[in-house]
Amino acid sequence: MNTSWATIARREIMVKLTDKSFIISTIVSLAVTALAFAGVQIFANRSTTTDIVVTDQQAAAIVQGTDSLVRKKNAKSSVNVVEVSSDEEAEHLVSAGDADAWLRQADGSWQLVWKTESKTSLEQSVDTVIKDLTLSDLARQAGLSDAELQARMSVESVTLEGDSNPMIGSLTGLAFAALFMFSSLVYGMQIANSVVEEKQSRIVEILVSVVPVRALLAGKVIGQTAMAVGQMVLLLGLGLIGLSATKLSVMLPNLSGAVAWFLVFFLAGFLALACIWAAAGSLGTRTEDVQYSAQPLTFVLMAVYVAGFTASGTAKVVLSYVPIMSAVLMPARIMDNTAQWWEPVIALVINLLFAALMVSLGSRIYRRALMQTSGRLSYRAALRLSD
Repeated sequence: MNTSWATIARREIMVKLTDKSFIISTIVSLAVTALAFAGVQIFANRSTTTDIVVTDQQAAAIVQGTDSLVRKKNAKSSVNVVEVSSDEEAEHLVSAGDADAWLRQADGSWQLVWKTESKTSLEQSVDTVIKDLTLSDLARQAGLSDAELQARMSVESVTLEGDSNPMIGSLTGLAFAALFMFSSLVYGMQIANSVVEEKQSRIVEILVSVVPVRALLAGKVIGQTAMAVGQMVLLLGLGLIGLSATKLSVMLPNLSGAVAWFLVFFLAGFLALACIWAAAGSLGTRTEDVQYSAQPLTFVLMAVYVAGFTASGTAKVVLSYVPIMSAVLMPARIMDNTAQWWEPVIALVINLLFAALMVSLGSRIYRRALMQTSGRLSYRAALRLSD
């Protein structure tokens, strides 16, 4: 069996692994990802204490209830009660900066008095506690227990097709779309530039004299695909590890499944585009020609990126079966639990069939245009040439 494609693939991989710019960019990408999750962790776990001055027991009870509510949201945040005997003393503490706010009653309503700028989140917590206490008092007067009042005031969401969270699905789709576009564009351009540089330097004439053209193409595609998938695994793996250290770790079981499917779809999608990238490189005779021949691929990647965070409803379901776009939208639907188990399987089969078609088309263009050095060719002109 001819294994020249494996030799070419190893060469492509080793060139990347010894390329300083590639090593630096990979390290920077991993560092940025790690720093982003570290920032999220620090922000989520920051400790805050708010001192609220009160002059009566009713206000003190509201502040104590606010403290319980705030601690439920963030265990490292708290609200302290500062009891004083007069309004003048309370106002002085806030004005001097020794307390954050003063909770008082004025004209039959509650007010939070701040020195300069208010804290909206704390205001909302105080407002919630006041409403709960007021409703509890009214419920007791009406003969209702707290449990009965809670039942009458709450609503439970029940879905017919499992739980879903559109916001999480949209954010996941955006992340997958950005990763797919960035990686496909970077590695795709590297394939195209590698091909046209070999043509421009005439090295390709030496290569095809000892290596079959199909093997040369296969080696380039397989080598670059292995590097693209490997880097994607590193980034996503680090992302999952970072997520496990945050409060969003509850999403890990569902997100891990979505990430696994994304990697599979990314492999199929990148293979479908890789041969076309190689074909785009073979159409030119100078590196400047690549920007023209690669335009259709750039438009496709931009469409995938936009669809990743704008598609919704029926459009999202339909596009999740469309090759290339399904690499982003189907994992996002898996994340928000709107896809049945069989849907990604069908979408993947469609992707693989499309990939086979694109490999055949890209290989044909590559073989016919590779040795043409008379000028830049169009895709149509290349298909008209004979092998």
